[in-house]
Amino acid sequence: MKKKNYKLISGSIIFLMIVLFIFIGPLIYRVNPNTTDLMKIESRPDIKSVMGTDATGRDILARLMSGGKISLTVGILATAVKIIISLFLGFISAFFEKLDSLIMRICDIFMCFPFYILAISVAAFVGPSIKNLIIIIVFFTFSVPTRLIRTEIKTLKDKEFIQILKINNEKTVRILINHIIPNLKNTIFVIFTTSVAQAILMESSLSFLGMGVQEPQASWGSMLSVTLNILNIQKKWWLWMPAGIAVLLLVFSINLIGEGLKDAGSK
Repeated sequence: MKKKNYKLISGSIIFLMIVLFIFIGPLIYRVNPNTTDLMKIESRPDIKSVMGTDATGRDILARLMSGGKISLTVGILATAVKIIISLFLGFISAFFEKLDSLIMRICDIFMCFPFYILAISVAAFVGPSIKNLIIIIVFFTFSVPTRLIRTEIKTLKDKEFIQILKINNEKTVRILINHIIPNLKNTIFVIFTTSVAQAILMESSLSFLGMGVQEPQASWGSMLSVTLNILNIQKKWWLWMPAGIAVLLLVFSINLIGEGLKDAGSK
């Protein structure tokens, strides 16, 4: 009897519920997330505002849905671009030994510096925006998956079926697309899930520090920036707790999916 993969099932259920909340919720709860109401500044949750309002009277539930779209989109786009770059560099590094040392040294350089110090410095220079945020996340985090993919490809390259293809003068690009990538699918899935979770946390952290998504756009990180005021943490839980729980659940669900995929791939 096949054992159920409870990590994958649980993670998928939580993730699906969050996605439904983010994308289907606004169709039911039709409140503009950017509409201000100066008569309801930082009001507690009530019937009209289910999760209360923020410092300018904007509905927190509506902003939670809107911010979730941005946080998830940044995470997925940054990860997708990063994996494409890592696949390309990993393949070049594994198949062309003259470039291997150069690419690995570049990866080593990027791995030597703390992400947030570099990210904050660059964001302050180029200006905070969603596009710049994605570029920063990709640029400063591609090195680890590149090394991992390069190692996997080097192992595959020495397999007998790859050697036969090379003897038969199969084009290198065709080998990559038709034979290397399909054999890397489990590794890519695990990298993708862990990288999405990492990118969401990075987006939230940078937006929290004012270097990511800017007002009036909402993101879960920018919503958490109210915790810079200790009084908000102590007395106005509705301003920050919903976004904090949302980030926690989303990252937790994605990590569970990643662990489930890893377990499935090892069987």
